[in-house]
Amino acid sequence: MIQHTPIKELFHVGNFTIYLWGTMFVVAFLLGFFLVLREAKRKKIDEKHIYNIALLVLIGAIAGGRLFSIFDNFGFYMQNPGEILALGHGGMASYGGIAFALLFAWLYVRKQKLRFAEILDLFAPYVALSLAVGRIGCFLNWCCYGVASSMPWAIQVAGDVPRHPTQIYELITGLIVFFILIKIKGIREAGREARHTKSKAFGFDIIHEKSFIEKPGALFLLFLALYSAFRFATDFMRDYSAHWLGLALSQWFCIGIFLFSAIALFLQRK
Repeated sequence: MIQHTPIKELFHVGNFTIYLWGTMFVVAFLLGFFLVLREAKRKKIDEKHIYNIALLVLIGAIAGGRLFSIFDNFGFYMQNPGEILALGHGGMASYGGIAFALLFAWLYVRKQKLRFAEILDLFAPYVALSLAVGRIGCFLNWCCYGVASSMPWAIQVAGDVPRHPTQIYELITGLIVFFILIKIKGIREAGREARHTKSKAFGFDIIHEKSFIEKPGALFLLFLALYSAFRFATDFMRDYSAHWLGLALSQWFCIGIFLFSAIALFLQRK
């Protein structure tokens, strides 16, 4: 068991408080944004579109993430309504943020007549990285924690039982998804002529047809499939106030996202 003291606040400026979780959210977003911007410059995509999409993604991520978090923890927010707008305290559902960010980005891309699948593939690896880095803030703030655990690496905060550090689990799985996507992006851009490329991930053989890898949107669909699968697994160890048929609300969303992305990926192979 490991003792942990949460860090809620960084410092004060007069009556204004700088919260650690909010700061890490900004750091994660800016990291992803600058990496996407660098990639866009390399691919000669107009920078103004990246700035506009990034702003809409930020708004969508905050709005959707908070809204879905309220649904996930409805009892807590009904008892503490003042926390609904206390964004600096943490409490964001990543799948809700992704959903709203996608919607806002799609509306912009549609209006500007850009290729939505190309934009999605551009963002995919760096969204995974940003989600992973953001979990550092969740751990230090000690939100999004897990159920009680007797594992040696269980985290205990004063006055509470030792718990699974689900924030660390999601940090690790997010980084795994990021590196997988970067690897596949490299294969895609290398333009290999072989009909099939064979790689190993977690002990399983994955067959990628060259035409499948290069299809627009495939990278983002793979991100959705991997992220939802990992999140579904880690959510068994996360502490949720409500379940339906033995699963948390987030896990039902993960099932839907995984099925959608897996079917879309399968159809792209044809």
